[in-house]
Amino acid sequence: MAKPIADLFNISIGRSFVPRQWKTSVITPVNKISHPTCCSDFRPISLTPVLSRLLEKIVVRKYLYPILVDPKYTILFQDQYAFRPTGSTTAALINLLHQITTLLLTYPYVHLIALDFTKAFDTVRHSTLMQKCAEFPMEDCIYNWLINFLADRQH
Repeated sequence: MAKPIADLFNISIGRSFVPRQWKTSVITPVNKISHPTCCSDFRPISLTPVLSRLLEKIVVRKYLYPILVDPKYTILFQDQYAFRPTGSTTAALINLLHQITTLLLTYPYVHLIALDFTKAFDTVRHSTLMQKCAEFPMEDCIYNWLINFLADRQH
């Protein structure tokens, strides 16, 4: 089965096309708390086709992660911890603690403002995201594949 699947993936990337069926997902509500009483007590989980998820991971690991760790571009992501190969909540907390400790060596107190961007990616305009991606060194077929991947998502 590996050869036909690899052929499908290569065709998808080479033609910058994601089949419509791979963009269709089923939304399943999952409880956030033990005894949900209203809609906000559920978290929507989007279940996409296995082939779509596999190809997405391949594109991210092979084409996007190398950009995120490239020394020419890491300065742009130094305060970003999510969706990076080396990013984690722990790394973000360590960095925050280090910055606060460093500032306290010079100042008697430090103000910290924390914002919750839990659903931030759900509100990102795809066109803005793709304008940012256009600044990075990626093959045209990958850039166009990403545009096609984000277009016309169906639930």
